[in-house]
Amino acid sequence: MLRPGTFSLTLLLSFLTALGPLTMDMYLPSLPAIGQALDASTVQVQLTISSYLIGFAAGQIVYGPVSDRIGRRPVILAALVLYGVATIVCALAQSIGILIAVRFVQALGGAGCIVLARAAVRDLYSGVRAGRELSLMGSITAFAPIVAPAIGGVLQTAFGWRASFVLLVVFALVAGSAAALLLPETLRQRASGPFSLRAMGGLYRSVLVHRGFLANVGILVTTFVGLFAWIAGAPFVMQGVYGLTPIVFGMTYAAGAAGYMVGAYTASRLVMRLGLDRTIGIGAVRTRRVSAQIKSARHPITAMVPATGHAERPR
Repeated sequence: MLRPGTFSLTLLLSFLTALGPLTMDMYLPSLPAIGQALDASTVQVQLTISSYLIGFAAGQIVYGPVSDRIGRRPVILAALVLYGVATIVCALAQSIGILIAVRFVQALGGAGCIVLARAAVRDLYSGVRAGRELSLMGSITAFAPIVAPAIGGVLQTAFGWRASFVLLVVFALVAGSAAALLLPETLRQRASGPFSLRAMGGLYRSVLVHRGFLANVGILVTTFVGLFAWIAGAPFVMQGVYGLTPIVFGMTYAAGAAGYMVGAYTASRLVMRLGLDRTIGIGAVRTRRVSAQIKSARHPITAMVPATGHAERPR
């Protein structure tokens, strides 16, 4: 087992957290091909992203209270098993409806890895040190959305859309083996009392009226709304409108993800000097200024969208 406070443990937790962006981003170059193979519309294919996000949100609500009672390690291992089984079914799906449904289950498993990896950090550290560890994990995890679309583009070109899910099964096996062999139990004191939905609801109600929590959630929501609008639309716009190949699209997408990695690493350095609140404030203000500049510019994609709402291929 890895010792708390070591970089090796941080690396393992980062690897577990990376399953989320890998699962979201690796199959993006294959979205148009999935629509063709399963005879599905663009909206139906995009629902595979929406169902994943819904399952991811639902999983986060449950994993924390459950792991508070039985420990982080066994819940992470169970989540990895659920994720692996669902990913196998995704690779074998023969209809878009099955793929949409199983992506929800896949997200339930993937959510456990991300939520409990971060919970383990909170078990071991507090305050600025916890912020530094989470930022360091974020900068390491940011490699996943950089390499995932590029890998997915190569797999799509060489083997088809199912290959991305097959590789995710391999990642799940590696992550599960590493967690089973190396991950220590980080929960020092388990919650007392039986698990109940009423008690869990009371805990979440107390959080939802906390102004500091709501302020931070608001920042995250407004940021990620734009991010996932890009994730859902980019494969179809970049490949369907601009005519990029899956491999080139993966490389283009990776360029944006590289900016996220640089930002996460920068935050891990700034938070030790400026503290959590000032670092978050600087990031939020900078994001607002960049968004305003983009909105005022004549964007090439919006310039090609006539009043009917249908994009035209560039001439």
